[in-house]
Amino acid sequence: MLRTITTGWNFMRWLRLGVGAYALASAYTGSDKLLAAAGGFLFLTALFNIGCCGSGACYTTPPVKRSKAADTDEIVFEEVKP
Repeated sequence: MLRTITTGWNFMRWLRLGVGAYALASAYTGSDKLLAAAGGFLFLTALFNIGCCGSGACYTTPPVKRSKAADTDEIVFEEVKP
């Protein structure tokens, strides 16, 4: 866990940490519990580098390409006489 905290710092992680710390400080001075919860969430997700897509939970498989032969169906025409 210490390795997760000390490695992989990028701009977005620093930004989450800063916004979370600012929200926690504002919540402390204003006695706002909801802001404290949101700030704590942001601070902890930045500190431990977790989140919705941080663990690869949002990974989706790439679409499978179909061959052109499967896309073309044989079209049958019927002549209509007046």
